[in-house]
Amino acid sequence: MSTVLSISNKIFSLKGQMFIDDENGERRYDAKGEFAFFCPTWTLKNSTKELATVKRKFWAWSPTWNVQSEIGNFVIKRKLFSWTRTYNVVGGSYDGAIIKGNIWDLKFEISHKDKCIASAKAKILSLRDTHNIQVHETKNDAELFTTITMVVLHLDKQDDNNGSDTSD
Repeated sequence: MSTVLSISNKIFSLKGQMFIDDENGERRYDAKGEFAFFCPTWTLKNSTKELATVKRKFWAWSPTWNVQSEIGNFVIKRKLFSWTRTYNVVGGSYDGAIIKGNIWDLKFEISHKDKCIASAKAKILSLRDTHNIQVHETKNDAELFTTITMVVLHLDKQDDNNGSDTSD
């Protein structure tokens, strides 16, 4: 059975915060940024413990995110010359996974070894940047991997909207 999650940004937050809720509206995960002038570290937690940290690599040709998590350490790199947002995962148990979006950043699909792990669709009429995510894979770490990936996608889009080279 697939899991449905919803990720949204907190509107008024100096450091940044994202909420990840399940289909019943109950909080599953919480992502918070630390205050930093360059490349803040984001921490993903559930109600009991820290699950992952995400940090943008400062000196990189393409947007690159270093992830340390319970499911292993890996890197998410954005493909530079592409009409749509495309990311590749390097390292960890999901090495070779591809995240592809559409041209308007309203839909995303996460696939690994030619199998769709999750798909996401944006809410169009929303004050906050919100995506509904359907996790198709039944493994426990697929939900965490999908959540980490969507946090990275939100951070990258936020950086593009700010027009800066760093995520502060």
